[in-house]
Amino acid sequence: MIQKIKANWQNFAIGTLLVGIFILGFTITYLTLTFSKVGTKNSPAQATPDSLVKFNAPIKIDDQKGIFNTLLLGYGGEGHSGSYLTDSIIVVHVNTNTKKATLISIPRDLWVRGNHKINAEGSLNGFQNVGGPVKDVTGLPINYFVSVDFGGFVKLIDNLGAITVDVPKAFDDAFYPILGEENNVCGKTEEEIFVLKNKYSGFDLEKQFTCRYERLHFDKGPVSIDGTTALKFVRSRHGDSDFGRSERQFAILKGVLNKLISAHSLDKTSKTIDTLVKIVRTNLDIKTIRNLIEVFGNTSQYQLSEIHLTTDNVLNTSTSFDKQFILVPKAGNFNFSGIQKFIQSSI
Repeated sequence: MIQKIKANWQNFAIGTLLVGIFILGFTITYLTLTFSKVGTKNSPAQATPDSLVKFNAPIKIDDQKGIFNTLLLGYGGEGHSGSYLTDSIIVVHVNTNTKKATLISIPRDLWVRGNHKINAEGSLNGFQNVGGPVKDVTGLPINYFVSVDFGGFVKLIDNLGAITVDVPKAFDDAFYPILGEENNVCGKTEEEIFVLKNKYSGFDLEKQFTCRYERLHFDKGPVSIDGTTALKFVRSRHGDSDFGRSERQFAILKGVLNKLISAHSLDKTSKTIDTLVKIVRTNLDIKTIRNLIEVFGNTSQYQLSEIHLTTDNVLNTSTSFDKQFILVPKAGNFNFSGIQKFIQSSI
């Protein structure tokens, strides 16, 4: 599915949305430049590039080629099962020649070489190395990466005083896990639990212990939410599908971005910067981002689109050798040529 967006660029100062899913590094730069000019008391200029965790050096900017790919990874963080599984995997493709920017969402359950889901790549081999499998899937070389602790988004959003999110479609999740209640027997006796274990397995068994879960419901349209609710919104797994989750993640990022650059949040800059630098790992530095701003030029000329890889276009559902639900290319396991052609025809 490709959804064209008519961006309201007046709401995205100096093109922050375009690069904005670089969200953290770029926003730090934006705020630093803005406040250093007006000389506020707690200027974000105090937040140095050394505050960002850097790994491999970024590929040198090629002004002539004018094509850049940044990988955004979102993970749950401490206190969640699968803390370092990247539930959000988004490639930001920018072509300065055609004035197009595309957000490409890669589903977490996609099976990749090495015989694991792509969302496990970061925890197995480091966030800085996820670009290799992503290039294998998409055919797009990754210039930069930004990994984000979604758990830190709770504090970030609460610092900003809640955000407005445009919910793409209504959904209801009756089985959102309550933290700390994973082993609650919900008043059942050992005999009752024995019977249930013989009758059910997997998630069907888990659903018999309803006290471990809460119900989430969101109607379509704009809603104001705090940090805790935002995290539930992006992590919910049973209200629709992983494809729906990718749309929700986009919605949250846009909501955060809008709030970050709004006049209302400017007085919260110092706290925002402190939070941002704690939840980011990236190979972007301030100098690189400044150069990118210059290379991108007038962002009001850009067209923005989204690509979601789904079973409606290039993927099939399957089961792994160890009985996991997985997604594989319609062209065959590990044959990503169809995905690459689909992306190339859409960007």
